[in-house]
Amino acid sequence: MTDGMAHELDDLWQEANEHVNRGKFHEAIEIYKYILVRYSDNNLANEYANAHLGDILLTLGQTELGLYHIKKALSYDLDNPRYHYLLGFVHYIRYEWENAIQEYKLAFDKEPWNREYLHALGEAVFNAGDKKTGLEYLHEVEPFYPDNSGMLAELATAYISLGDMTLAREYAEEAVRTNPTDIMAHAVLRKTYVLGSGPGNVTTS
Repeated sequence: MTDGMAHELDDLWQEANEHVNRGKFHEAIEIYKYILVRYSDNNLANEYANAHLGDILLTLGQTELGLYHIKKALSYDLDNPRYHYLLGFVHYIRYEWENAIQEYKLAFDKEPWNREYLHALGEAVFNAGDKKTGLEYLHEVEPFYPDNSGMLAELATAYISLGDMTLAREYAEEAVRTNPTDIMAHAVLRKTYVLGSGPGNVTTS
């Protein structure tokens, strides 16, 4: 690759990244598609362009096309944990728990410090039926999200499924206190009252 092409490629990566940061996903997609054509003989460029395309398309809900590009990226680097994580995500949203667990474990084993991977693994394990282990993973992640109402509401929901309304309500109330505007946290808290035969009205005071 010539110096001119290298500089052009750097500019393209930067431009695409700026589009993504601004939420202009379709503009970024067009740049990544251009890179795949323009730099078809550059394996690293192909890998990264496919990876970015896959990530964006999954974000946009275009699962099949996103999966295609993630698999293409993985063909260049079978050990990349991010690619396995994204494959795990596809299996997760399809309720294919065992496959999701397998991919999340591959990602986490390669980056055991990555709490995002552990969080995803905990969710998948819990949903697969091993609720004890799943909760252990989620609680291991919890300290890293101290002010995250979504994480607290997720733990509340987990305890609801276990029938422990006391802990469920504690986590739901904490979620609402942490973020009083979190609609999901309020919904989970109301659910703990309904299932626990508690007060009919929920307040945040």
